[in-house]
Amino acid sequence: MTPINRSSAAHSGQAGFSLVEVMVALTLITAGIIGTISMVSANRAIMETSWAQARMGMIADGVMNELAVQFQRDGSLPVTTDYDFDADPNNFGVAILFTDNGYTASASTLSIASAASPVSYSSSLILVSPSGRRMTRTRDFYKKLKTP
Repeated sequence: MTPINRSSAAHSGQAGFSLVEVMVALTLITAGIIGTISMVSANRAIMETSWAQARMGMIADGVMNELAVQFQRDGSLPVTTDYDFDADPNNFGVAILFTDNGYTASASTLSIASAASPVSYSSSLILVSPSGRRMTRTRDFYKKLKTP
């Protein structure tokens, strides 16, 4: 067996990485992994926010559609400053929209007001999510004008 000196090892391709090179490579790989993980978590937060807004929009649209059905059926809406979803005196059937989606109706408010003229009603729904996000939907309902 012949000993290998340093100069012949460097020329024959048997030289390794120095400790500094290994540390620099590990630092770069770690920075890349941390950057990727932070992007994934930021993307998840954005997705959860958009999902919550879509769910709130679905509930708000459902409430407004039920009001429209009631208005078409009766030609009027109950005038109230704070509709009681749990008691649901006019049988709108909207409380289930809240409970099926994990929301509590008592945190949200629905106001219905008659306009100055007897031909329209204005409704406003402030929907509050379990995380505290708020969404406001308003809609005006107009009676059909009839000619004699």
